[in-house]
This record gives sequence, structure tokens and C-alpha cells, in this order.
Amino acid sequence: MNIIAVAAVLSTLIAIYSGYPYIKSVLNGKTRPHQLSWLVFTIMNGMVFFAQYLAGGRVSTLVSLTFFIYSSIIFVLSFSKGTRNTSKADKSLFIFALVAMIIWALTKNNALAIWLTLLIDLAATTMTILKVRKHPDSEDPTPWFYGALAYVFACITLFHVHYGVLWVRPIYGLVCDAAIVAFIYFFRSQRAHK
Repeated sequence: MNIIAVAAVLSTLIAIYSGYPYIKSVLNGKTRPHQLSWLVFTIMNGMVFFAQYLAGGRVSTLVSLTFFIYSSIIFVLSFSKGTRNTSKADKSLFIFALVAMIIWALTKNNALAIWLTLLIDLAATTMTILKVRKHPDSEDPTPWFYGALAYVFACITLFHVHYGVLWVRPIYGLVCDAAIVAFIYFFRSQRAHK
């Protein structure tokens, strides 16, 4: 088995594992997923998977498919276990995400879709960070850490591909998930010092 295949398997397994503690935490009532965020994550992860696949990605898209399924499950759980508290900022970010999705639907350009998902993800991630700022214990950092690790291996699956649009999502996913982990710890430490 070559390094690309090993990285694809590890990326997918870690992505699957990253969902387990999050789903368990939601079911136990420790984590309250922000419903609007997870709606955006679900749509965005679906866009990412299909756009990457249609742009020529293969094993590197397995992590995106895994996160699409995982986001869908969290979104469904958010109806009974999540929070619907939405601020004006949340609503503005959601509208921003919808506009980006509509642009992709109208252009049907896969490369554009991948770039637009960065904007969509930025909106959903910002909603999650704003929620964590208000409620630092509402998110477990472990799943986000494993998500970042899964993206590390997704990047490895692309070592044989020239730098280009297929690299955008894994690199951004790595940065984004790592940022959420950092914000969780930052807001928890701020609260501890009050």
C-alpha cells in the first residue's frame, strides 16, 4: 500500500472517529450544537464533496464525504439537542452563506464552488466561535482536534497532485478546525481568570 492510500484510509478513519465523541457529547447533553451553524456545515460539506469529486478528486474526497455525513447527523440531532438561539450576526452570516451557495448553483463552476465553500465555512465557523465565546463549555475541543488531524492526512493524499484547487479545502479545513480548538481553550481560560 502506498503513502497516498494509507493517508486516505487514515484521513477517513480519523474523520469518522472525530464524529463519534461529538455525537456522544450531543446525546449526553454536554454539547449543544448551534442549529443554524450545522445546517450551513451540512450544505457546505455536501458542496465540498461534490465539487471536489467533479473537479477530479478521488481518495482526497473521502474526508469531505465523511464530514458531510457527520454534519447531517449533527444537524438532525440539533433539532432536539441543540440551540436555536440566533443573533443578528448569526442571521447575517447565514444569509451570507446562502448567497454563496446560490452563486455556485448559478455558475455550476466546481473550482468556484470550492472557493465559495471557504466563505460559507467562514460564516458557519464564526457562528460556532460566537457561541463558544458566550458558552465556552458548549463545545468539546476533541472532535475539532481530530477533524484537523484528518485534514492533515487529506493533504498527504494530494502529494501527487500539483498545488491547485483540490488543496484548498483540506488546508482550510485544517486551519479552521485548529482555530476552533484554540478559541475553545482561549475562551475557557478567559472565563477561568474572571
